[in-house]
Amino acid sequence: MRSLIKKDVTKISARGAALAGLVLVLSLFLAACGDPTVAPAPSTTAASGTTAAGATTAAGASGGNQAVTLALSYIPDVQFAPYYVAQDKGYFTKEGLNVTFQHGTIDNLMALVGQGKIQFALASGDEVLQARAGGIPVRTVATQYQKYPVALASLKGKGLTTPASLKGKTIGIPGQYGSNYIGLKVLLAAAHLTEDDVKVTNIGFTQREAISQGKVDGAMVYSMNEPVQLANAGVAVDVIQVSSVTNLASVGLITSDSVISSNPQLVQKMVRAVQLGIRDTIANPDAAFDSSIKIAPDSKGSDPNLSKLVLKEMVKYMTSDSVKGQPYGYNDPKLWETSAQFLLDNKLLQTKVDSSTAFTNDYIKADQGIYS
Repeated sequence: MRSLIKKDVTKISARGAALAGLVLVLSLFLAACGDPTVAPAPSTTAASGTTAAGATTAAGASGGNQAVTLALSYIPDVQFAPYYVAQDKGYFTKEGLNVTFQHGTIDNLMALVGQGKIQFALASGDEVLQARAGGIPVRTVATQYQKYPVALASLKGKGLTTPASLKGKTIGIPGQYGSNYIGLKVLLAAAHLTEDDVKVTNIGFTQREAISQGKVDGAMVYSMNEPVQLANAGVAVDVIQVSSVTNLASVGLITSDSVISSNPQLVQKMVRAVQLGIRDTIANPDAAFDSSIKIAPDSKGSDPNLSKLVLKEMVKYMTSDSVKGQPYGYNDPKLWETSAQFLLDNKLLQTKVDSSTAFTNDYIKADQGIYS
């Protein structure tokens, strides 16, 4: 799988994660299909369609609509389907918004969002908590993933089926940063293990090859990506889902405290449209795929059939039993509390963060639909 971020990422150590996490371009939680490539420079456009760098705007948007930037990072990909759907179906336009998707790595993204220089972006819950620990006032206003979509994958026969089975094994990770690393810490903690009990090796974004070629016993992966690719290639794997052990706050739409206080109407409009995009993506992944490639043709990847499989798998992580009956995009307070405590306990936060300050449900409306 192509990672959305390959370079210009500051590694997070176990002792310095909070401050280092502030310069992440976007959560390494987000991953796209394909092999790692060099990230293009950020690009936006005021015209409808897609630029070479993948920036897209709302097709047919009125020139009188309010201009809004949403940083999606790296390149167009089906993982952004809810936002492409909201664009394709005119949900942004109906709210009076002319939304530009900004793809490409952005240095200090969290700081830029916190300063209101970029109005909206996608980021993981752990990244938001780390930002707030470092004094950057960002918060999640709508959650895309209700299950933390990170897992440990291994070839069948390796015997890695429980967290305890990791002891003494070689585990591949892209590096000691991002959601893959946090996912590994979750699995180890569940078995009362530490990194000293396993051999952790940095393999970059080559998990698929490292697993299939037996270079590692197992590797931390994105749940909807490498396992789908390997299965599609006929490679049988065992998967331990991090969310089945400890579920954490995941990727969502973020903005700054200053935007929330100065322009709550804008936040409400964005969230309303995104809620509908989430709803429609869950209800009909095939139609969401069609919307994605219409708005961002490159999102189909090199193998459109595989990208469609990835999207269908992704939808499984956009719902959870814990949010049944809640509105789409709901931010589960329990997940945020669990996440803040886990990061603090594992020295991935330097200071304690009040988890309730990292998100808000003030703009989540039930009339946009509820999780069934």
